[in-house]
Amino acid sequence: MSNPFNPAFGKRPRLFFGRQDISRAILSAVGEENSPWRTTLITGGRGAGKTTLLSDIRINIDNLDAVALYVVPNEALLESILVQLYRQLPKSATDALPELKNISVNLGVSVGFEKNRQMPSFTETFSFQIMELLDAYMKREKHVVFLIDEAQKHTEDMRIFINTYQDLIMRDYSVSMVLAGLPSVVSDILSDDVLTFLRRAKQVELENVEIMIVQHEFRKVFSGLAASLSEDIIIKAANATYGYPYLIQLVGYYLWEKMHQSNAGDILDDVLFDSKAELFRNVHRLIFAELSNRDREFVFAMAEDEGYSSVSDIGKRMKKEKNFISLYRERLISAGVVKSAGHGTLCFCYPYMREFLAQKKLENNY
Repeated sequence: MSNPFNPAFGKRPRLFFGRQDISRAILSAVGEENSPWRTTLITGGRGAGKTTLLSDIRINIDNLDAVALYVVPNEALLESILVQLYRQLPKSATDALPELKNISVNLGVSVGFEKNRQMPSFTETFSFQIMELLDAYMKREKHVVFLIDEAQKHTEDMRIFINTYQDLIMRDYSVSMVLAGLPSVVSDILSDDVLTFLRRAKQVELENVEIMIVQHEFRKVFSGLAASLSEDIIIKAANATYGYPYLIQLVGYYLWEKMHQSNAGDILDDVLFDSKAELFRNVHRLIFAELSNRDREFVFAMAEDEGYSSVSDIGKRMKKEKNFISLYRERLISAGVVKSAGHGTLCFCYPYMREFLAQKKLENNY
């Protein structure tokens, strides 16, 4: 039997749990015109499972009268959307599209509208062209779900698409959108004066999975598979994930790989060592690289505490005034690095961040 855990980014793991209710709600909106889930914003830090959730929706949408378009915003966002819509139509439908201009897009597909009159530039005709394509889907009673992953701030293509999407809704096209991004990025999009209608969308913040659920799922996988893997090890391994989705997959993966070791007592130490190494390399290092020097001073000051950090203590360690500390507190909360743990206290959003910062401090003499 192959390892059921998959810590690789972007691919839906075989063991997908803790997000099923969200996935079902979004899928159910396909058949419910007035569902608030038809336009959903998903936020979460790195490794929170945003892409995995979109992947689950994409896989399960095949059971409905709908098609899913998975798009990662980039310089060819509008072209990518048109190309995917075009490719998923049967040939009989594309042959019946008389209004499309001949446009050769970067993704290797020539979209074949032809008309004698001169057409305006591509971005100016996106609304016209997507409606032509969606008309073909509506004739086949197919709902279209746009899955926008890793949304970016203030790209012109993103603005054009979101404004067009609002227009599609007003014109009663059968469409949905799920837009996923880091907290700071989604916050910036919601603050955009051009995209204000998104503030009425369903907003979901992906929090860590309940530990009891992780324990239950680990127990189902590992109980009875190896005599050396005790209930105690299973529970401790689940607890060590803190419910963080990426770490669940890492710990589960390495536990599966090492469960036949002869020395059962060392299993958990080895599993956590390998899991943390991957976590630090693939998540914490990227987060740290995006912090300004002042941000780094702030988190290093937080890391001196064993548990929650008092905002006033952070100010004393940094020797800064209250207004300065408040500014960087809000910056780091918006970026999804820290969160409020009660009045005047903070904690890190990512597990083992304090341990990572301690290593970083030793390595670089901060």
